[in-house]
Amino acid sequence: EHYEDMEPLGQIVGNAKFVCLGESRHDIREQFQLKHRFIKYLVEEKDFSIFILEASMPYAELINAYLQNGEGNIDDIMANMPGWFLWDTEEISVIINWMRAYNMDTENVKKLQFYGIDIVAPAYGLNSIFEYLKKVDSGFYKKFQTLEFGQDQMDDSSWQSTLQRFSAFPSGDKEMLRNNYRVLHSHILNNESAYISLSNNKEYDWILRLAYCAQEACRMFTGGSRMEMGLIRDSAMADNALWIKRFNSDDDKSILWAHNVHITMGEFSMTGESESIKGMGYILGEELKSDMVSIGASFNRGLFQGQNRSFSPADESTMDGAFAKIGMKYGLIDLQALTKSKTVIDWLNADQDIQGQEFIMTCIPANSFNAIFFVDSISRTIPNPVSQSRFQNMN
Repeated sequence: EHYEDMEPLGQIVGNAKFVCLGESRHDIREQFQLKHRFIKYLVEEKDFSIFILEASMPYAELINAYLQNGEGNIDDIMANMPGWFLWDTEEISVIINWMRAYNMDTENVKKLQFYGIDIVAPAYGLNSIFEYLKKVDSGFYKKFQTLEFGQDQMDDSSWQSTLQRFSAFPSGDKEMLRNNYRVLHSHILNNESAYISLSNNKEYDWILRLAYCAQEACRMFTGGSRMEMGLIRDSAMADNALWIKRFNSDDDKSILWAHNVHITMGEFSMTGESESIKGMGYILGEELKSDMVSIGASFNRGLFQGQNRSFSPADESTMDGAFAKIGMKYGLIDLQALTKSKTVIDWLNADQDIQGQEFIMTCIPANSFNAIFFVDSISRTIPNPVSQSRFQNMN
């Protein structure tokens, strides 16, 4: 494939080993398709091999097993994944099928790996932890069966339901749950050598990570304000992303796909929240420095067929409106490029609004992103058949 049109992306990425690709909303077909092209370029021309999605960390292991050795039925895996309403789409299926084909090609020695970083669906991971304990520490496993982890209150397919149920617990019960998760995590941490001798390093590290995810999910679900819960989640996603980097070799380069708010390297604020936020992107930026490049997404207007939903052209005073004014259908704007224009410099270093998922995010472009990719007109992602019928039943 020829990638002449991707040269600007190559210049923006440079020698970075960690590239974040944002999106304005989780359901924009054109942004997903552009990101697929970015991913192909980064894999085939820039030697990137790790793909990280803003999706359930425990569950993503099933997608990875499919990519490595064709295990499972990918349609079933996608339809049953937590957040299926976001990710079980034609656009994501095309990307995963491309990755599988890439891995099956014997000429590609370095295989692509798939990870999630999200903590909001812990039930699947807890099952893996208990299966592991049954194998390496049956006495302790029996003790754990008597502790309460709130599993019967969890719904991995709808984390909002889990959140509502956990929020409703009396404060004493919340403290008990948090304590049980802490005990589980520290027990696995403190039995490292014994457990490794009965399994292996890689399996132990993975189970310990799942215990961390479950512990942080419990903290989030029993947290106080919406802001506090959001920060627990972003901090855990950053920790998971850095763990993935450590878990693999130093030469492996990663692509992280998440919403703009999660990959913003500067502080930002958003509609409905009074204080400014330092999210996952801020934490990663502090840690990875020049190794990280963050590319946000923007759009002007659009129509979601079948949803009677339209987006009127972006206001000229917003970031989206400023890009729309340039008159491009698609574009990649380098926000770190040198410029002598005082107007541009002032604009890049002042608060600007950018549209998000039913909210506005306010950030300083120069501190937040290395670049922005822009789509003038958008349509909705296309759900895969099983998820399509679920949507229809919900309405």
